[in-house]
Amino acid sequence: MCVLCLPALAQHPDSLYKAYLNTLKLEDELDRDSMALQAYAVYAQRQVNRRDAGAAAILDSLRQMAEASRWPKAQGVYFYTLARHTELKGNMQQALQRYQQAIDSLRLAGPPYGPLSTALVGKGFVLVNTGLYEQGFALLKEAWHYARQSGHLKNMWLSLNFFGDYYYYSAFGQQQFDSALYYYRKTDSLVQAHGMWGFFKSDTYLGLANVYRRLGKQQEAARYWQLALEEAQQHGNHDVVYALYVDKAEVLEENQQYQQALELKLQAYQHVQAAGWIEFIARADRHLYETYKALGDYQNALKYYEQYTAAQDSMKKNEALASYAALEAQYENEQKEKEIERLRNKNLRQVLTGIALLLILLVTFVSWHIWDLRKRNRELKQKNREILLAQLRGQNLERKRMATELHDNLNTKIAAIRWQLEALSPAVSDKARQILAKTLELVNDVYGDVRLISHNLMPEKVEALGLISALQNLLNQLKQNNNVKFELVVNTPPDFDFGSLTYPLYNIIFEMINNILKHARAQHGWISISTQGDKILLTVSDDGVGFDVGQMTNGYGIRNITSRLENIQGKWNINSAPGEGTQFYIEIPKID
Repeated sequence: MCVLCLPALAQHPDSLYKAYLNTLKLEDELDRDSMALQAYAVYAQRQVNRRDAGAAAILDSLRQMAEASRWPKAQGVYFYTLARHTELKGNMQQALQRYQQAIDSLRLAGPPYGPLSTALVGKGFVLVNTGLYEQGFALLKEAWHYARQSGHLKNMWLSLNFFGDYYYYSAFGQQQFDSALYYYRKTDSLVQAHGMWGFFKSDTYLGLANVYRRLGKQQEAARYWQLALEEAQQHGNHDVVYALYVDKAEVLEENQQYQQALELKLQAYQHVQAAGWIEFIARADRHLYETYKALGDYQNALKYYEQYTAAQDSMKKNEALASYAALEAQYENEQKEKEIERLRNKNLRQVLTGIALLLILLVTFVSWHIWDLRKRNRELKQKNREILLAQLRGQNLERKRMATELHDNLNTKIAAIRWQLEALSPAVSDKARQILAKTLELVNDVYGDVRLISHNLMPEKVEALGLISALQNLLNQLKQNNNVKFELVVNTPPDFDFGSLTYPLYNIIFEMINNILKHARAQHGWISISTQGDKILLTVSDDGVGFDVGQMTNGYGIRNITSRLENIQGKWNINSAPGEGTQFYIEIPKID
């Protein structure tokens, strides 16, 4: 395919202009505004693609419409139409700038994304034309996404067809013919499903003819080649006819059949001249130069090579002019500044110089003072961190001692009391046995409470397994014994060490889980742990009954959480509403 060109619209310009006039009859002002501008833009693009002599005036009318329009996409549509005009004139640098202006404007305007896909397609093909193949491919992938989202058939076809070209043509360094065939078939399905004709149908057939030829299916290749030629000739698609002859000629040249290739390229040259695009004429000159050189006809080879280099120089002139204009504007600004400086009063300059020196001294002093304060602040933070770390380590040691004391001493004594009471049961009266049974029940409750307190002070599994594994173990137990289904999401590096925060974090999460079980009446709960720089981020949420945060009371659970977070310099926030569940967001600085 003529991969490096965008197709002209199939409609006749008169019908497009009539479509624009019809939009002016719409009653709603905003609809009339947006649809009229879109219709006129399509008409302008058609005239630009036809290289119509009045295209510049039409573009100026489109600019005035865009400036007066309240439609958010108006400027973006104008910019990509102007970009297309600039591209066809051979000024690739300015075309890229215009397309980027269109893209920026249309992204800001938001959905629907049909116009954005058009701007992305345009810039993508300009990048391809300038040799930035990978960047162009990436933009056309994005264009395909937005075109499919908005149902923009033309841009869907352009993107898919380019993907086929990308895997077919050797210039892109891929040549994966099976992949190329896959995308050409997708374009063919699009053409057949939506009745697309003219350029779309002929260029689709061109791609299929090329790839079947490479796959050795000559009968299919010949059939599609003929279909493409007939369709292109019927609708005056000179770009496609040019590509049909050139692509076939390249295969002949690979087999060193240069004379047959030359005949095809000469036919192609007539059509590229009719298309009138300088980029393609230059490419056709290069093709003829290469073939004449291979045949040993150096006179003709030199002729077409000179035409090719002249065209290349011509396309670079616009870049040089743009650079020159920028330098000239810069020079004029510098001259104006010098003139202003010359006219300034000498005494005023001295005063300004003195003020400037004072300002420099003041800024220097303030900067030094700020630097000194920041240094002291860093030292203070480091000391506070060291103190907090020492406190946490001390607390952990004390927790471990208390947990051991409760488990080994107090619980052992409670267990002994329970055994002695159980031993009395057969020897007492029925009435005393009832009292004894209630007493045993209370002793068992005390025994369980002491075990729970001991576990919360220094959970054994946290020390043995680490924070994450201990939490997962706890949640697995809760899934078996409770109606609330908890899920744990961890997004930390594999080797992340919570250090001295391990036990405080476990206790905070345990307290929040306990609140959910007691108060939320939830079906699901979620715990998320992640890191961001030197911070630990914790989110605990549920789908329960929620509550009005403005009327939240500082209950025992909240007091415990607040107290624990203050001890480790943590921050927290609650988001909740009746019937909408509850989310706790916690941020804790990493201290070791």
